Amino acid sequence: MAEKGNLCDWKEQERKAAISSRINLGIAQAGVTAIDDAIKNKIAAKVIENTNLKNAAFEPNYAQSSVTQIVYSCLFKNEILMNMLEESSSHGLLCLNELTEYVALQVHNSLFSEDLSSLVETTKNEAHHQS
Repeated sequence: MAEKGNLCDWKEQERKAAISSRINLGIAQAGVTAIDDAIKNKIAAKVIENTNLKNAAFEPNYAQSSVTQIVYSCLFKNEILMNMLEESSSHGLLCLNELTEYVALQVHNSLFSEDLSSLVETTKNEAHHQS
């Protein structure tokens, strides 16, 4: 039983790492230097926490608004938005909402560039074989 738990835990960590990596890539693609690694990790953790990974069909339309809200919340709480606004001239963006949506869109595009459900299916199949 312990081995099955360890396998599932490991697979869950692997999946979270893959998703975190994609989220960080999306933030990097947005090119906003005010977002440091700690903020990237916080955004990644919140996206993972607020997205149902176990049944991750990942509805892109639902997830986009969800990702936008999470990104906005993280940036707002970390007082990063004002720093981003100062840099926004390089992005040609006029307001905080647009800038946040831009970052969120980059995160979303990175997340859904591949089908995440394949990660979930692999885990489900291996869990079934172990039981």
